[in-house]
Amino acid sequence: MKNLLHVLIAIVLSTTLSCGQDTPLAEFNPNTKQEEALKILLLNLQDGINRKDYHKIADLLHENASIMIGRDRKIVSKAEYIKVLPQRLAESPTFAFGKPKISVSATKAEVKIYIVRGSMRFLITYHMQLDNKKWYIKSWK
Repeated sequence: MKNLLHVLIAIVLSTTLSCGQDTPLAEFNPNTKQEEALKILLLNLQDGINRKDYHKIADLLHENASIMIGRDRKIVSKAEYIKVLPQRLAESPTFAFGKPKISVSATKAEVKIYIVRGSMRFLITYHMQLDNKKWYIKSWK
């Protein structure tokens, strides 16, 4: 049991330390073309949110996206999310992404990345889908 606890702590620490909290996403140097495409998607998402451009954000979401919203963590479709997106953006302060940790497997990717808002930092995991040679956001948590 004690060893399991040590393993869990090591996993949490390695994930936390491998995602750059204070290194901006723009400074991230991708190792592959897939990582480069995912970086561009995330930079576009960051720009869309900060500029309150819901059309730009909607274009980044997969048609079959399952999006978690609200404090109750309700899962909604892309169509449902787009309906509430303008209001959510109006209430959202600007932020910056940190350096991501990216895992790519064929047509799916998982991106763990810190969001920095003022003095607050929190880790978010995006699930991405490659469709017709373009990456989309499928979900996040």
